Amino acid sequence: MGCNKPDIGYLYTDTAAFSIDTLRIIRFSNLQKKIRNLENKFNSYPADILTLLEETDSLEIDYAEKEKIRIEMFEEFEKLRKQYNNASEAEKPYYQQLLDEYEKKYIYYKDIVVWEVEKAIQNNKSIIMDKCDNKNLQDPYSIRDEIAQLKTQIDKAVPWTTAQLEQILGTQPLFYSLAEIKTVNGTEAANDFANHLTILGGGRMYVDSKIDAPEGLYFISLKVENEGHSAILKDIFTFILE
Repeated sequence: MGCNKPDIGYLYTDTAAFSIDTLRIIRFSNLQKKIRNLENKFNSYPADILTLLEETDSLEIDYAEKEKIRIEMFEEFEKLRKQYNNASEAEKPYYQQLLDEYEKKYIYYKDIVVWEVEKAIQNNKSIIMDKCDNKNLQDPYSIRDEIAQLKTQIDKAVPWTTAQLEQILGTQPLFYSLAEIKTVNGTEAANDFANHLTILGGGRMYVDSKIDAPEGLYFISLKVENEGHSAILKDIFTFILE
């Protein structure tokens, strides 16, 4: 019995899964078109909503400036507090007076000046959301965020990224690799997609932003292995290329 070589480690993949197992990707050649479509959609919103958006943008700039001043005031207040703590007993009344006066200014600025701008922003956003809900329109901020994200995707070549593969139990280290890509677009399209796909630790996948394979569904099978064990996770993730 002592001559029988025991199995090395273990690997359990029965419950392996991605928390989100599908990712929509825009082909590089379609990114500019997608941005234009989103910008046209955004600009087609009713004039009252666009006016409120512009007003809110200005308020947010004003808020950022006032918040910067508030932080500077707080830092100045903390300096005064340190001076008070380090002062002699004879000097303390002087610094206490300064602290009291400055604290009143700070509280007024924080609770009145800054809060008024913050409240106006919240009210405007609430009105915008209500107007959009009543007209069955998409949240305009989400459209703007998507436009910004796509522009960054182009400018900085940010890859499309999946979540990490979860519920893999096995002896470390675990290694992940591509086992197969299936698509109705054919072998050439699958190979093209594979050339733009990178698999890192934890099964997280990155797709190069410049991918321009044919549109369609790409079903990914991954191989996970460690010393003495391996498993194929068939069709565990789907990329939708648009």
